[in-house]
Formats: sequence, C-alpha cells, structure tokens
Amino acid sequence: MKLPIRDQILWPLMGMLLIAVAANAAFSAWWMSNLNLHALDARQRQIIGVLEESSFPLSTNVMEKLQRLTGDEFAVWDSANRRIVVGTLPLKEISASAIAEDFESTPHAEPRRRTIQGTTYLIRAGRIRGMPSFILLVMTSDDTLRKSSREAIWPPLAVGAATIALAIPLTLLLVSSWARRIHSLEHHVETIAAGQFGLELPAGRIDDELTRLVESINSMSRQLLAMREQLIQGERTRLVAQLTAGFAHQLRNGLAGAKLAIQLHESRCNSSSDTSLCVARNQLALVEEEVQGLLSLGKGDARPPAEADLSQIVKTVANLVSLSCDHRGVQLSVQTAGPISPMIGFGDGLRAAILNLTLNAIDAAGPGGHVWLTLKSVDGQNMLIVEDDGPGPPKELAASLFESFVTSKPEGIGLGLTVAATVARAHQGSLTWSRVHERTRFELKLPLSAVMEKGEFA
Repeated sequence: MKLPIRDQILWPLMGMLLIAVAANAAFSAWWMSNLNLHALDARQRQIIGVLEESSFPLSTNVMEKLQRLTGDEFAVWDSANRRIVVGTLPLKEISASAIAEDFESTPHAEPRRRTIQGTTYLIRAGRIRGMPSFILLVMTSDDTLRKSSREAIWPPLAVGAATIALAIPLTLLLVSSWARRIHSLEHHVETIAAGQFGLELPAGRIDDELTRLVESINSMSRQLLAMREQLIQGERTRLVAQLTAGFAHQLRNGLAGAKLAIQLHESRCNSSSDTSLCVARNQLALVEEEVQGLLSLGKGDARPPAEADLSQIVKTVANLVSLSCDHRGVQLSVQTAGPISPMIGFGDGLRAAILNLTLNAIDAAGPGGHVWLTLKSVDGQNMLIVEDDGPGPPKELAASLFESFVTSKPEGIGLGLTVAATVARAHQGSLTWSRVHERTRFELKLPLSAVMEKGEFA
C-alpha cells in the first residue's frame, strides 16, 4: 500500500503534538487547582487565626462584612448554652449542634464536609480567645470551591487550546511545503529516469538538506547529459571511422596508381623544365597525407609509438602546403621558438593533425591572408600554435568545432578538426581554439612522454 511521506510525517507529528499540549495543559490545570485548594485552606486558617485573636466583638454586622469580603459563611456556636450566638446562615439549632459537636473535642482538626440545607460546605472550626465555650465555624461552599477551581484551571487550558489551534495549521502548512518539494523532486527524478537528462529543478530559497539534494540531482542530470553526448559522439565517431577508413583505403589505392603513372611519365619524358609534374607530385603527396589523416580515425592495427621530431614534421607540412599557399595568395610564416624537445608519439598521426590544422587555417585566411605556425616547448610539453587572420568560425559552430561533420564550408565534410582532436587525445594532449587580437588561434599541446591510447591510428 502506498503511504505518502506527507502522511508519514503529518499524523505522527500531529499526534505527538496534541498529546504533549493536552498533557501539559491537563497537568497545569491540575497543579493550579491544587494550588487554589491550598490557597483556600490557607485563607481559612488565616481567618480563624485572626478571629481567634480578635478583641472586637463578633457581631452580626462584622460577620456579614467578613462574608462579603471572603465569600465564606460564618457562625459562632456557644457550646455551654447549646445555641448559635451569631452567624450569616439561618442555621437550625439542631443542625448547628450536630456540626459543632464534631469540633468540640478537637476544634483545630482538619476541615470537614457537611451538607447544610442542601448545600455542601467545607467547614473549619476554631476557639475564640477569652471565650472557651465559643466555637467559630468558617464554612466554604462547594460552589465557591468549584468556581475558584475553574478560575484557576481555565488559563492553562485556554493556552493549551490556543496552542493546538495555532499548531495544527502551522504543522499542516509546514508538512505540505515539505511534501510539495519532495513531490517535485520525485517527479524530477522520474523525468531523469525516463531519459530526459539536463533538466534542472529550482533549488529553493532555504539552504537545507532538500535543497542540497536537489543541487546534487541537478548535477547528476548534467553529468548524465554530458555522458550521453559523449557516448553518442563516441558512437558517431566510431561509425565515421569505419566509413572513412573504408573510403580512405580505396582512395589510397587510387593514389598509388596515380603516383606510379607520374613516375612512369617522368622516366619516359625526362623533361627537367616541366614543373607541372612537380606540382602533381606535391598535390598527390598532400592528398595522401589527408587520406592518412582519415585513416587515423579508424581502428586499424596499432603501430608502436616512436620518437617524433615535431620540427621536422612542421617543415614537411609547410613544404606540402607551400604550393597551395602560392596558388591561393596566402602568406605562410613558420617560426620555432627555441630548441624543441623530441617526443614519443605516432609520427603519421601528428603529421595528419598538423596538416589539417594548417589547411583549415589557409582556407580561413583566404586570398591575401596570413597563416602563422609557431612551435615551442613549454613546461614539459610541446605546443604548436596555428593562427590565421581570417574572420573566424561562425558563432553557431563555436561550441561544436571538433565534432564530426561540423563545417562552415559548403564543399567541406567536417573531419579535419576531428582528426586533429583525435590525435591530441591519443597523445594525452589537448586541442583548443580561441580568437586573439583578430586572429583565430588553435593550440595543440602534446606531452613529451605519455602513455598512448592504442588502436587510434592505422
């Protein structure tokens, strides 16, 4: 049976609250009632004490004034003559005699209850100084006692009732607020469990355990979204790798045939003044390197890493793209800042990554543009900076430049930067981009020695 947490909190809490307040009010009422009875007893004692020591005559006028002042009834019994001397009640002689006889032997005994003319009284007796035969009777009716008790117990009972009246709606409001927050949290978790990652629930204004739980679940939702995107990207990269590897193998076979045909033509013509063959060889080499970059996305046989000279790789890339730069009117500047430490890595993959970054920069710079390649060693790693003075990538593509098939060129396929990013990850390095001083900058950072990820390059 489903039992909402609201009921689990509300009813035990309400029960304990009602029991505690009711018990406190009942105890306070009982305590005040006892205090009131003790106060009445003390008042009777005081009255007896005052009248026993009084020197003024106990006349009817004095008795009536005492009656109005205290609310008690008074009578003076003459035990010698067996009669009432004075009193505020119209007692019969026989009744007064029966009452007085109870106190004649022990006039200072504890008060006793007696019914007189249908009314029950609490009666205390005492002797009057100088008149040993006179017995003073002080009579407090039960109605007076009950009225006094009610006056004593109603304040704590009223406070208890008011406390309950205020506590119930406040408790309902508090528990309802908790229940709403927990229900929202439950719905949010169900939404995440259904696969809608990335949604966030407002944490609330109060910094309590529920707020911190909401923040943790929101963080989990964001992480799940990132993990799902990584899985999707990884699966897409795997599929792209399989497709591109197949195409690249076919292209490489065609390139090998074209390269062989050029070599045969050179051996037959032997014309040293014909530069077209040089251009053709250069373009074939450039295409071959790009095909090698596509192959780097595949899962071919992993070759062991070896020492790689980045300076030489950068020079090779510069030679490969030099004719493209001349053809497009792009100025290429290559700079090496200080000695470059050799590193351990996959030479073919590094050359493919640097070539793709350079070709992208040449395309971005456009005719009359400028591309800079800067190589340096910083803090135990080699860094290659590729810059161009082009307008930079569109804003809508800025967050996804390194994903597959993301490109702003109508004829592009969007795999160049994917190849470069894959090479960086395989070498436990990083590839980032930024806009600095009206230039687009790509920074490829490569540790000098790192544990390589096997199976990244064919």
